[in-house]
Amino acid sequence: MEDEELDRIDELVIDILTKSDKPLTTYKIAKEAGVSWSTVNIHCYRLKSMDMLREEVVNHEHGRKRIYWELVGKTPKLSEYID
Repeated sequence: MEDEELDRIDELVIDILTKSDKPLTTYKIAKEAGVSWSTVNIHCYRLKSMDMLREEVVNHEHGRKRIYWELVGKTPKLSEYID
């Protein structure tokens, strides 16, 4: 498989983020996809390296950091243009 090809998990991550109105954590994506956190983490970083995802690291006061993922170039939903 070439590095630029998307596999089933990549497509699942993209689909979940497309349907979301806000960025999601690795944990939320994994829970919705029904796969392990580590699998989603690997695929999110892979998609980031392909310039398809943007990562935002948020450090909470108790030392736990969370990574939020968002699609790059996410297109607006049609419902946003219809009154």
